[in-house]
Amino acid sequence: MNFDAVKKNVRVALKEDSVRQDLSIKAITKFSKKIVSAELIIREKAIISGKAWLEESFKQIDPTIKVSWRYKEGREVPKNSIVAKITGNPKAILSAERTALNFLQFMSGISTKTALIKSKIKNKKIKLLDTRKTIPGMRAEQKYATKIGGATNHRFDLSDGLMIKDNHIFATDGLNNISFKKNFNRGKFLEIEVKKLSQLKDALRLKPDVIMLDNFSKTSIKKALKIINTQTKIEISGIKNESHLREVSNMNVDFISLGDLTKNIKAIDFSLNFIK
Repeated sequence: MNFDAVKKNVRVALKEDSVRQDLSIKAITKFSKKIVSAELIIREKAIISGKAWLEESFKQIDPTIKVSWRYKEGREVPKNSIVAKITGNPKAILSAERTALNFLQFMSGISTKTALIKSKIKNKKIKLLDTRKTIPGMRAEQKYATKIGGATNHRFDLSDGLMIKDNHIFATDGLNNISFKKNFNRGKFLEIEVKKLSQLKDALRLKPDVIMLDNFSKTSIKKALKIINTQTKIEISGIKNESHLREVSNMNVDFISLGDLTKNIKAIDFSLNFIK
């Protein structure tokens, strides 16, 4: 976890919500209680993700607020469970509440979706990869959430690995015109995307670490596997639906990448209520 990213993104979110100019708080001239407790309740079965972001949201408003969790991150929690108790100044809790829950419900939604998709991959040797198809400014949160859900993070940004995709190939008039020395720092890799079987020979000539078969049919994937013949690792992208996922998950491939892990996310329903 990148704690600098947590602090930065929470700070931006709180500023966006103008928490220091909370008119509701300013309108109340007197709070009868200096310290209160609140229960954080999850309203549907889901996997919790984003605890650090919730805690930081309260901490930046009032460092004395305490959050006591009852479940570990990454754990599937039953519907209507009390997941945490929050204690502190009511004004601070109320001002930070929406920002804190926004992070938690969004990230928990991603982790829950990721875990569900991963459970449908029957070949446990296949790693489920996320992508860079993230909301601008929210990549750290989305990548963290897919990992909590059981996926493996692919490139965080363009500097994490060298990927030659279809538009690179088009812009250079073909793979034959691409030439470079593999001189990467530890952890870097070369991956080449191919969209048809006829591109495989030229792609393999560059000795990539990974070949991505994009939008290949079941029959074409089987043919590609014979041509590649363990020369490199294989990633499958362009999964159309659950049936297609099941087909691919029974094949001898290394990775399945899904942009959908961080798209079309259903936020998980949480509520925060003061208690006596």
